[in-house]
Amino acid sequence: MSEELQLRIQTLHDMLEGQPVDECTAATLRQVTNDLQIALAQAEGTIPEEAYNEELEKAAIEFAEDHPAIAQVIRQIMNTLGNIGI
Repeated sequence: MSEELQLRIQTLHDMLEGQPVDECTAATLRQVTNDLQIALAQAEGTIPEEAYNEELEKAAIEFAEDHPAIAQVIRQIMNTLGNIGI
């Protein structure tokens, strides 16, 4: 995994650490985590490609209003994945 991608994922984890969220937001964050795990597995060649990018974009849109910093980090991760060909 690229160093930039690791940094962005760590930034997202750091932002989420200890943040109080409702159940709906928590479910969306779990989905984002799952999508990132799929993307990383694809990068390592352990699973075939999925349409995770659409799901990440939906999550970024959901977070944009109430959690703009989280939405920004999700989009940065998406860009980093795209830049490394995932």
